Amino acid sequence: MRLLFVLFCVFSFSWALAQDHNLLTKKEAKFVSGIFQEGSSAEAIILPDQDNAFAGSLMAGDRAFLLRHEDLVLGYLLSTRAMGRFEYFDYLLAFAPDFSVLGLTITVYRSSHGAAICQKRWLSQFDDYAGEELILGKEIDAVAGATISATALVKDMKRCYQLMISLKEEGIIQ
Repeated sequence: MRLLFVLFCVFSFSWALAQDHNLLTKKEAKFVSGIFQEGSSAEAIILPDQDNAFAGSLMAGDRAFLLRHEDLVLGYLLSTRAMGRFEYFDYLLAFAPDFSVLGLTITVYRSSHGAAICQKRWLSQFDDYAGEELILGKEIDAVAGATISATALVKDMKRCYQLMISLKEEGIIQ
């Protein structure tokens, strides 16, 4: 039994090391292909450590990609997460070169309540968001049964937008 456990741990560790975090996952690639033109490529953006000027806008696990077609920058993809009532949910944001939102999708929703925020129709309210103040119930429709998750996502949009602006100001992205 102990040998089986050791083999499992070694296999799991090896598999984790083999994962290339510079490549898009299947969900990310599908989302990108639905927004950007065929033949676009994704290049990982190396994000700075959390202990610097980005500490307020960078979350552990955030991943960003530059999306281009040949030499033309099409936009950016940010894979991030927000805290619902008890658990995090993961989502993707597609940005235009001017950092306005082109699309948003929830990729993993772990909680048993509040999943209504995963609906495409509700998420489409964030299209064209460009850093302005958002208030749930005014600019963004409230969702019955998903108040905490919806509020978390509305607040997190500002963080993500600010992160992209900071990355540009620091010369990390174009």
